[in-house]
Amino acid sequence: MKKVYLTPALAISEAQAAQMLAESLIISDKTVDGSQALTKEDNSWDIWSEE
Repeated sequence: MKKVYLTPALAISEAQAAQMLAESLIISDKTVDGSQALTKEDNSWDIWSEE
């Protein structure tokens, strides 16, 4: 059986973003109460619960 070596092919494509994809939150020196903290609301996946 004859072995055939296939040369790998490479294709390069360049793209530019048309608009902002992500944006950082505004940083402020103002303190907030713990009740205003951002958290995950759905805890159904919690593997550390004491059930």
